[in-house]
Amino acid sequence: MFKISRKKIWVPAAVILLIAGYLFIYNRPIELQKAVLMSTPIMYLEGSIKPYDKLPPDVTAPHVKVFYATDRQPTDATIINPLYYGNDRSMHLSLGQATVRFGDEDMDWAEIERDSLQKDRTLRIPLEIEKIEKVHQFGSSAELLIESLRQQASRNDPFSTALKARLAHSKDKAVYIFVPGFKVDFAYPVLVAAELWHYLGYSGAFIAYSWPSRQRIRDYFSDVETAAFTSQHFRMLLLYLAQMPDVEHIHILSYSAGARIVSQAIHEIRLMAHGLPMADVRANLNIGQVIFAAPDIDIMLFSSRYRDGFEDIVDSITIYTNANDTALNWALRFFGWPRLGAPGEMGLTPKELQALEGLLKTKSINVAAAEEAASGNGHGYFIKSPWVSTDVLLTLKYSSPPSQRGLIQQTDNIAWEFPEDYPERIRQAIQP
Repeated sequence: MFKISRKKIWVPAAVILLIAGYLFIYNRPIELQKAVLMSTPIMYLEGSIKPYDKLPPDVTAPHVKVFYATDRQPTDATIINPLYYGNDRSMHLSLGQATVRFGDEDMDWAEIERDSLQKDRTLRIPLEIEKIEKVHQFGSSAELLIESLRQQASRNDPFSTALKARLAHSKDKAVYIFVPGFKVDFAYPVLVAAELWHYLGYSGAFIAYSWPSRQRIRDYFSDVETAAFTSQHFRMLLLYLAQMPDVEHIHILSYSAGARIVSQAIHEIRLMAHGLPMADVRANLNIGQVIFAAPDIDIMLFSSRYRDGFEDIVDSITIYTNANDTALNWALRFFGWPRLGAPGEMGLTPKELQALEGLLKTKSINVAAAEEAASGNGHGYFIKSPWVSTDVLLTLKYSSPPSQRGLIQQTDNIAWEFPEDYPERIRQAIQP
């Protein structure tokens, strides 16, 4: 009788187990990043503003679709793993929509709506990406981006069609764009865009711009170069949106190192428009509010862009600063040059603030006195502070000047500040 040695059985069995283990690890489902809904902006605590009373018919809360643009390299989609984007750079700009779910599966919209407007919540409201769908792309290593853009303008692509459909259901015809800082993955800007859009009452359309930063502190300096790389794609995104007649305004919120991308892109567009009538350029671009929250950029580099008429092609620029920003204080030590988002000895000097005040479209906001502005490392206050998030939302949605947003300006200081009675001032400002 023929017998098989146990050793001969175990050897191939071990090989099979190793291969199966490798395939499982390689193809294991990607766990998309989750988040918890930001603190409620104080503008909603009194209940006089009801952002969700009349949701647009195309918004099927608690499942909402957020637009995205990314020049991250997509991962290989498999049966187990859906489409996702990694950390490598791509010469294409991919455009699509991400479905974000608010709340757990056992939470209904009424509960989410109620608790998202309360200061002391009875429920923890998680956010999670359920689906990512790429619908379009432009640019490649083999063609000029500007030529690719001209080709897009000659036809209606799926992304622009979806964007037009979204704006058709909104009284607000604005497109809002969020540009994050470094050390985040693809999901982070999508989730932040979703919660900001939630507190805008799902008006207009929101695009998350996810540039290929990495998630390690040691990659900080390489991400500086990546920020310069992605600025070209962001510039083309702005020009792409400007060609759509349905888009009346483009409002931009940049955070941290995102300031490098946004300021470089706008600066390049300004240089491209050299010699053209600025009124016509502004009318064609439709760039409205440009916000730099906790901007991690060399102040001299940023200021030098004003020499070329940086602010000429936008409606307004708002710079949020915080002397207690530990992250920017460390950035100062790394680079040796003051950061735009850290005032005082670590950044903006009174003379430099005075220079910014001379630029009528630029306003500086000191958040040091705002509630929860120093939370954590004092860097993420634009969503962690209910006061600052309120000011950001009022700026984006209504384009209100600081004096109408409850802020004050001391006679001996150029920057606007949050007064102690800021909540009461907001209550008065939003009274119908």
